[in-house]
Amino acid sequence: MLNSQVNNQQTTSNNCGDCELCTQNIDNRRVRINSKEIAAIEAIIDSHIMIEKNQVVYEAGATFQNLYTVHSGMFKSVFLTQQGDERIVDVFIPGQVMGFDGIHEGKYKTTVKAVSSGSYCVIPFYPLQELSMKHRDIQTRLMKMMSEKIIQFEITNSEYNAQQKLVSFIQNVSDLYLSRGFSANQFPFQVSQRDLANYLGLAEETLSRIFTKLKKNDILSLADQQITIIDMPKFLQVLE
Repeated sequence: MLNSQVNNQQTTSNNCGDCELCTQNIDNRRVRINSKEIAAIEAIIDSHIMIEKNQVVYEAGATFQNLYTVHSGMFKSVFLTQQGDERIVDVFIPGQVMGFDGIHEGKYKTTVKAVSSGSYCVIPFYPLQELSMKHRDIQTRLMKMMSEKIIQFEITNSEYNAQQKLVSFIQNVSDLYLSRGFSANQFPFQVSQRDLANYLGLAEETLSRIFTKLKKNDILSLADQQITIIDMPKFLQVLE
């Protein structure tokens, strides 16, 4: 069953596309795996469910049942603090898996919303778990994805300065687009500066100044919801 929070949804196709679960990374490119294991996963997936901006995929506190993969658009997971403030925990782009936060206690810890119109796929977790016990490759990929989430959290909460936090995040998004055959230097970036500042733990004014500085130095620009990395070597040097 799909979550009732999403209204007017439409489902197209029964092919899950190029998500992390159904692909492997070869020479920095996501390559689709053609195997009986992937065919078994596709058999349990609800694919390409359409969603509009600000609609909810799942809410914090809801019973954990599914993982979700982004097919198109951009999504964010948010957590409400005790003070009632919304804290952005993660941002997801096509191919990435959402919902791991529900595994530990059987309830989702965050609420996931669409940053833009897009689509996603639903993977029922317990049937997937049964498949992973039969097919070790599925189990291995699930473990790798969860491990990458831990590493990403550690980097986000490292001792990087404000500029390095931004560049590290954009580099991650750039690598993800490159792995799916798109340009690493120019790609959609639909998350607002307010949401991005929230996610990185920065003041919005600080983030704006960093973008201005990077553009002035001919390193990076943000315009019309699109990132352009003007000088990749200089961009990467920011992290050194």
